[in-house]
Amino acid sequence: MLVPFEEIEPFIEKAKAISPDVKDVPYIALALKLNIAVWSNDGPIKKKQNIVKVYPTHEIAEL
Repeated sequence: MLVPFEEIEPFIEKAKAISPDVKDVPYIALALKLNIAVWSNDGPIKKKQNIVKVYPTHEIAEL
C-alpha cells in the first residue's frame, strides 16, 4: 500500500510530538491517519508514547 505524503501531512506535527524518534514520524503519522497499530520491535516507540498501539513481533506471532 502506498500512501501519498499529502494524505499523512496533516498528521505529521502530531506524530512529531508523539514519536520518540524522528525516523518513526511517517509511520506514526500513517497510523494516526488510518487509526491503526504499528508493528515494530523498536522499544522506545512502544514505551515512550501511548497514543499509537505498537505490537512487537512476538505479540504478532501470538495472534
